[in-house]
Amino acid sequence: MTVKAATSKKKSILMSGKELMALKVAPQEWLVDGLLRVGRKRSSLIVSQPEAGKSSLARALAVSIVKGQPFLGRRTVKSDVIYWMTEDSPEDLQDSLRRLGYDPSTDKNILVFNGEPSDNTIHTLNEALEEYLSVRLVIIETMNDLLKFEDNKNWEARKAYDCFHSAVVSKHFHRVAFLGLAHRKKRDTKNSGDGIAGATEIRGRTDGKWYINVKSDDDQRRIFHTQVRKGDNIARTYLEFDKQTETITLGMTLAEERKLGVGITKDKIEKQILEYFATHPGTTFNGDCLSNVEGHTDLKRKLFKELVSKGFLVKSGDGTKNSPYVFRVVEIQNEAELKEAA
Repeated sequence: MTVKAATSKKKSILMSGKELMALKVAPQEWLVDGLLRVGRKRSSLIVSQPEAGKSSLARALAVSIVKGQPFLGRRTVKSDVIYWMTEDSPEDLQDSLRRLGYDPSTDKNILVFNGEPSDNTIHTLNEALEEYLSVRLVIIETMNDLLKFEDNKNWEARKAYDCFHSAVVSKHFHRVAFLGLAHRKKRDTKNSGDGIAGATEIRGRTDGKWYINVKSDDDQRRIFHTQVRKGDNIARTYLEFDKQTETITLGMTLAEERKLGVGITKDKIEKQILEYFATHPGTTFNGDCLSNVEGHTDLKRKLFKELVSKGFLVKSGDGTKNSPYVFRVVEIQNEAELKEAA
């Protein structure tokens, strides 16, 4: 065989434009419309600091999928789910699923990791997916625990993700979407993606990122937004949690709140503050009242201090952790009296 003949049989590493455009591409298959899809060689992430709501959101998603019910207002595809959880106990998960309305007799199956710590490996996860072929979604709580890399070492993250995609994702991506819970660094970053543990490597290896942030130390409302490669992103929006049912819905967007804040007058803010303490005497301003009053935070603080100094609100407590300052209304004032006092 001549060198020329051998060369002619070698497959080119390049594809022509004609070949590219002739490819038969399967339509996008979304498990959650516009947010989470199968058929991608990239996993997606839910990112937040500890105790900000990653687990709550993931469990609500799992139940929505096995019921085939909308999630955050988006359509879902009913299917089995693997919940690869190693942080909480099965008893904690059982309570959450019960509150969310999961019924194993009528809903699809939720398969829960119940092994030893030594079983929490990518190879064990691959074996589970090979056994349960009906699974369409794998939720991993957390990616740090499964892949075992330190938050501040990008080279470890790169190696861990390479192994994960080679041993698991590349084998099952055609039928399964992978959603991992990931920790956010404690320090604030200009870009949300920079806050992901192992960010330099991980950001480019994901199909979508769902972020949860606590608004501030004084305002514990959760803000949710997404960054997906293709689909329909959710802008920064407040999450509404129902503690009894553990369901989660989308509330007002930050843009809507800013527009509303422009129209909130001084009189309306004062009235809302007084009404709050009239119906919730003996509560705090920062921890209780602040988030329940509309308007700009700085203006709310300013008007609250004025109401205290004018005697409309009475303070008690020592201002310590065990005895914080709490407030009550001395006498319910109407708007006319407030304007006169001002």
